[in-house]
Amino acid sequence: MDASTFRWVLVIIAVLLGLAIFFYGQHQSRLRKRSAIDTFTREEIDSAFIEDEQLRSELDNLNQILRENEIEEDLDDIKINPAREVQTTPFSLPDPQIHVHQVIAQREPGRLINYHLRHADFRLITGEEAAAAIEQTAFELNEDGLLEFREAGDVAFRMASLTAPGDFTGVRDLEFSTLGFNCFIDLDACENPRLAYETLLKKIDEVVRLLNIKVYKSSQELLTISDVTEIRKNLQ
Repeated sequence: MDASTFRWVLVIIAVLLGLAIFFYGQHQSRLRKRSAIDTFTREEIDSAFIEDEQLRSELDNLNQILRENEIEEDLDDIKINPAREVQTTPFSLPDPQIHVHQVIAQREPGRLINYHLRHADFRLITGEEAAAAIEQTAFELNEDGLLEFREAGDVAFRMASLTAPGDFTGVRDLEFSTLGFNCFIDLDACENPRLAYETLLKKIDEVVRLLNIKVYKSSQELLTISDVTEIRKNLQ
């Protein structure tokens, strides 16, 4: 092979290598673009390390699209009239009417120790729940439909229902429900008020734990330790 032919062979090889390198670079550029669109984070999109100007331009467009999507999502959080919404009070039902059994209503308030056992939100207690609590705390149903607890053979205290008609006669019926229990001690009919009161505190604590309810005074204020201390002092 003479020198002229050899030179042409080298030129052709160089051209082929150049074309191969060019097309390989184009292929890698397209791969980088596709990968960037699929995997780049916001920080990588904004990074100054991207040197390919065409790729940077496409990623800037992608960044703009992402920002526009964020703006559209933020529209869901915009309130039409914030001032009016702040002033709006949530709708709530009035407290239900608490029924007072006639046996309690006929007694002199000063001669009566009277507590309400109920949920804070006036949620109803079902007959099944009430019956289970009555059975586990050994209350008895008297002829008037009131619950009573006996200590040493004597009635320590009684309980009426906070829902009309005020008794527990149908407590085991499926449709029975009550706002709670109205516990009371008639001091004029009680032979040992101090013992009866201690018994009441013990038993209502059991009921409260079983039904997850609270103890209120007849004024609908929560019963406190100071209230109990004051009653104990008065009964001495």
